[in-house]
Amino acid sequence: MARKKIGPITSLGNGDKLTVQKSLPLFSLWRSELSLAEFKILDTYLSRIDSHKPDRRTVVFEKGELEKILGVKKINNQDLKARLKHLMGNVIEVQDDSEKQGFRLVTLFEEATAEQDDYGLWQVKLECSQKAMKYFFNIENLGYLRYKLRCITLLTSRYTYIMFTYLEQNRFRKNWEVQLDELRQILDCDKEELYKEYKFFNQKILKRVQKEMDEKTECRYTYEPIKKGRTVVGIRFEVETLPKLEVKVPEAPAPKEGESDRPLWESALDEWKLSQAQLEEIQTLLVTVPVHKLPSCQKEDLEKAYYQYMAQKAAEIKRRNEQKRIRSRFSYLRKLMQEDIASKPPQEGNQKSQAVARGTQEFQNFTERKNNNYTGKIMDKLKSDLKEFQENQSC
Repeated sequence: MARKKIGPITSLGNGDKLTVQKSLPLFSLWRSELSLAEFKILDTYLSRIDSHKPDRRTVVFEKGELEKILGVKKINNQDLKARLKHLMGNVIEVQDDSEKQGFRLVTLFEEATAEQDDYGLWQVKLECSQKAMKYFFNIENLGYLRYKLRCITLLTSRYTYIMFTYLEQNRFRKNWEVQLDELRQILDCDKEELYKEYKFFNQKILKRVQKEMDEKTECRYTYEPIKKGRTVVGIRFEVETLPKLEVKVPEAPAPKEGESDRPLWESALDEWKLSQAQLEEIQTLLVTVPVHKLPSCQKEDLEKAYYQYMAQKAAEIKRRNEQKRIRSRFSYLRKLMQEDIASKPPQEGNQKSQAVARGTQEFQNFTERKNNNYTGKIMDKLKSDLKEFQENQSC
């Protein structure tokens, strides 16, 4: 009898392929009694399911995978049973904005089984409860965030895990302030007398959490106390933005048969399935992008430069989407392009910026966007201005 292939979790040290997609209501679980190990099991479950396939809500783990999740060398059956019983028995209060009054208590999982296959290998099956499915599947209307599973699997402190999810939830704000009492509640240490004094709260929790975060995750942040007189009353956080993506863009493809009139740059966005109206809006912006924002190696060929530019933007958006869900790639691309258009050239008043400005102004005055002949004239004008500039440079 052939052994059934389960498709185990990718080694947790190689979590690039595993992404946790967590609905915003589940971020309120810092209020729960879930242990760090149980949070890790939950996140691993979320990384294994397809949020658009609620009929496939059972996840199979090998026992060795759970040992990696829990950070133990070996777990016996009694210990495994005790951990799963605690996870199954936890009644969770979920903060759900759709509940106008009262509260909602749910159990996240309704069934857990452990059994040996024909080869003696232990397998554990987890299935989320019917009531919790709305927080696991088709969660677009609830809002959600995404982060790599590897960011949490090596953590050894529940405080660090809660801080990580808190920072990820607020990353879009870049910097913000929180009352000290509120932060203690979030980290679930507000009942500890020792931590009511900022000196010990900072030394025993905040500093240690930041150190572990720096060592084991990709999240980088700074914090500083906010004082009222001599008393610390709050914390100001600042989360570092994602580093600028460096990508190697493939060579521009040759035009397909019958598509000779199609702009080359559109092929960089083929996977997006954009409408004609969206492509026209991008075209409007693209011809106004300053030359200093185009790939330097392709400035002599605007067609290839535009392709390289769009391919880089598409790659950057794909990468950022893996870190944090982007609701509309088209809107995000438009925002990035508008930032480039508004940027100043490295040297004010140089011939290059003047050449581009002439073509840019003409296009901004252009009102009949669907007139392809006029668009062609603008493109020709830009090419002419750029060629003139290059000839002046060579003199």
